[in-house]
Amino acid sequence: MMTQTRKKKPVIVASVALVVVATLLSLYCWWNTNLFGADSFCGGRMGSGEVRAALDSTGRVSQVYAQVDPQRAEFECTVERTSRFVGSDDQQVTVGTKIEKGAFPFTTHVWKNPGARSYFRGGVTGAVAQDGGYVVLPKSCWDKGGALQGKGVVRFEDGAVATVEAKVEKGAADPAGLARLLIRSARQVAEKAGCSTSALSAAPDLAAPSASRTTDVQNVCGVRGFTLPKAAVLVTRAEPDLEQVNEGSADTWACDLSLAGSAKAAMSFAATSDKNFVEVAKKDMYGLETLPGDKGVAGIDEAVLHCGRGDVHFAAKRNVAYDKALHDSTRHDGIADMRVERAMFQNFLDATAAAHSCPRVTLPQQKDRS
Repeated sequence: MMTQTRKKKPVIVASVALVVVATLLSLYCWWNTNLFGADSFCGGRMGSGEVRAALDSTGRVSQVYAQVDPQRAEFECTVERTSRFVGSDDQQVTVGTKIEKGAFPFTTHVWKNPGARSYFRGGVTGAVAQDGGYVVLPKSCWDKGGALQGKGVVRFEDGAVATVEAKVEKGAADPAGLARLLIRSARQVAEKAGCSTSALSAAPDLAAPSASRTTDVQNVCGVRGFTLPKAAVLVTRAEPDLEQVNEGSADTWACDLSLAGSAKAAMSFAATSDKNFVEVAKKDMYGLETLPGDKGVAGIDEAVLHCGRGDVHFAAKRNVAYDKALHDSTRHDGIADMRVERAMFQNFLDATAAAHSCPRVTLPQQKDRS
């Protein structure tokens, strides 16, 4: 009996070890792969393969939240990629339909750093970066869906565009993978609304931005003769340092300036002839005035000019940190702030208008916005 018991012990230990190994292997596969995982999420709006490509790391992809009606085009969905044992950070992205006013990617603080984005080519209006992206739906879709807001739906209005957008909540996305995810979702929405186009069926073609480089203060953003007004350069707080430019798209040019100094300030400049944005910008007229000679409309940091090859939208944008630093430098004088902002945008138009076959214009004087 003693001999048989001793022989059984190694067998039992080996069996237990195999069970432990199998359990650990199963747990590893569950937490770090999509073995036996879902093929799609949010009612088919997001494919598992595209989500994995966008959240390009190790981990299991799963749905966190979904608001979708199979009979309607609009949706919102959050997915995440989580891993255990291998030390990868969790990632999370929310994708959904939106209604946006005007040329939103170049004029709002929500969409930062237009010069750092990769822009879609080949008939699709959109852009992606590590922190998110957007695709503008075909114009025929704009009045056939809406954006979700709580339990309600925000409907299309004049001066707006309908989009599918992605916002990275945790970690960072792979821009090329995110582009595929957005195109897949936009195609699903358009098909549901009955307004899809062949451009949404093609593989995304992206124009990537340049590498960051030192700013030439006499030719800011690589534009010959473009300088910042003296009053816009805040010594020790916000001085020209680095820039990043995207000029690879046929209809959109954008530049980001990172300013050296204690303010941690930044600003961007953009010009686009994309008809989706040009048309809605002219309809979203708040703050814009008609220019003499039928040259277009303009405000303190935004303009649509009638140019030789069609209308072009120009925009300048500063981050909140720069606005605060400028306000402090002018001793909280709102009129002085606007003069600096206007001079900066005027310099940008003077240096770039000719390249787009646009007329030279003088920006209107602006009244105190306070």
